[in-house]
Amino acid sequence: MRSFSIHLLVIVFLVGAQSCKKKLSELEYKDRGTLIEYRNNGHIPKNDVASKMDYAADDIIQNGVTYYAITYRTIYEGKQINSRGLLLVPDNADSVFLIAYLHGTQIPINLSLFYESKFETPSNYGGETDHFLETRDIALAWASAGFTVFLPDYIGFGITADKEHPYLAYDELFKSNIDGLLAVKQFLSQQGMTYDNRLFLAGWSQGAGACLSSHKFIQEQYASDFTVVASSGLAGPYNFKKFIDDILSKKDEELLTNNIFSWGLYSLNKFSPELRRPTDQLYSYPVYDQYAAIFPPSKIPSETLREYFLAHIIDGSDTAMNQVLNRNTFSHGWTPVGKVFFHHGDSDQIVYYFNSVDAWNDLGAAGGDVTLYTYLGGTHVSDVEGFTRNTLADFTALK
Repeated sequence: MRSFSIHLLVIVFLVGAQSCKKKLSELEYKDRGTLIEYRNNGHIPKNDVASKMDYAADDIIQNGVTYYAITYRTIYEGKQINSRGLLLVPDNADSVFLIAYLHGTQIPINLSLFYESKFETPSNYGGETDHFLETRDIALAWASAGFTVFLPDYIGFGITADKEHPYLAYDELFKSNIDGLLAVKQFLSQQGMTYDNRLFLAGWSQGAGACLSSHKFIQEQYASDFTVVASSGLAGPYNFKKFIDDILSKKDEELLTNNIFSWGLYSLNKFSPELRRPTDQLYSYPVYDQYAAIFPPSKIPSETLREYFLAHIIDGSDTAMNQVLNRNTFSHGWTPVGKVFFHHGDSDQIVYYFNSVDAWNDLGAAGGDVTLYTYLGGTHVSDVEGFTRNTLADFTALK
């Protein structure tokens, strides 16, 4: 969703080489969430933390930070696989205040002349001062301020790069993320660190949607494992049905977001049991894998999707697809336990501001303790520092 991802449309002709698949040998069965291994990837002294960040943060920095790659068992399309994430641990952290940070959209390609997702995949972080924007400017800031921060890579990146990423399919995305958190609990226990199950959630863009949906899923399905204290999201597509409907209302226009719309539909079709339709029922051009969906030949939705498919989503007669879109909407229909903080620029042209306004209104009306930070004139990418600072202040007050 971020602008640098969207501008990658120009490299459609180079993507074919990415579609090859690797075969993994069968793994010995282990429970989901089992910690497979961890690796200490390095330590950033307190005096060096500021040099890793893209804004002045001396007032935030309180600790040096050790960073670990955490490998854990999860499930993908019904089969066990290993995935990985990054854990940032502040110095002298005997008692743990845990944040799960869920990153924004990354295009799963590695083309050295244009863009390489490996330089945004959290577990690959090695103390760099460039790339890894969310790791450096958000997670590292919070870790240095005293929080332990876990960043899952997501399926489709890092050691699971041979798998298709469940982009915007939040119930599927949640599976590997919660398994990573369960593995982090094992790591903390092995290290003799005190952790009381209190969890903070945060994310940006796709990750903000994952943040809010995880808040719901954890309180409903994993309440004995974690207590969500608060969640804080920057510019997430919370009202997903309306997000899609808005794009469909402009189906004959050139849209900056057509690639994420196309990828999102592909992913929802693939990972929703009631769908899983042949792609030629959805697309008007050949789509054999996620890369073809990510890089449609036109920015105009009506030129890349079947007229019949579009018409039946719009008029509501495609009940299965509309059920999936509604299920992927988290701006209403539940009451969060714990606080929810929404952050959004009111000039965001990627994920429109109405997503946060609707969630703030509807979850508040349902009895939720919700706060909306509006960044006047803010775009989809302009308010990382404000989000980081405001979230840190809110989470610190809830320790």
